[in-house]
Formats: sequence, C-alpha cells, structure tokens
Amino acid sequence: MRLTQHQINSIKSLATETLGQGVCLYLFGSRTDDARRGGDIDLLVVGMEAPADHWPMLKAVFLARLKQQIGEQRIDLIFAPDAGEAELPIQRIARETGIPL
Repeated sequence: MRLTQHQINSIKSLATETLGQGVCLYLFGSRTDDARRGGDIDLLVVGMEAPADHWPMLKAVFLARLKQQIGEQRIDLIFAPDAGEAELPIQRIARETGIPL
C-alpha cells in the first residue's frame, strides 16, 4: 500500500469526524500496488449512516479537509450503494480489491 502513516491516520480520523463513526474505508486502485508509481488515492466508503442526499455535501467537506491535512492530492471517494440500490461496476471492483484502512 502506497500511503504514508500520516495519510492513513488523516483519512481515518477525518472519515470518522466527517462521515460518521460507523464508516469503513477501503483503498483500491493503483495505490494498493507497491510496484507502481503515482496515481490518485481511490477510496471506497462503506457504512454511511447519513441519508444519501447528504453524501455529496459530506464528500466535499471530507475532501477539502483531507487536502488541508495531507496536501494537494488527487483523491477519488466513492460510496458503497445505499440500501436497495444496485451495485455499480466500480463499487464492485473497489469492494473486491480494496484494502481496509
């Protein structure tokens, strides 16, 4: 996994503060491969308790605060499907290949 301990700690603490106590985060994509270089930070959020219509605002707050803590990075944040919604292919890939933080 190509994240520093500072990045991991920042991601986890801000997720709890911003997205809720029950969320779990998974890193997926190129940053899971130690042999690769570069790439954005791809995160899957599971266990959102807030209503889905609040997710875009929570995402914006989380990303803004995270970039303040770890510096300017390309970060993609996706959410697991809400109850009753179909899983999109990117959500399935993230769930199947992601590494829990």
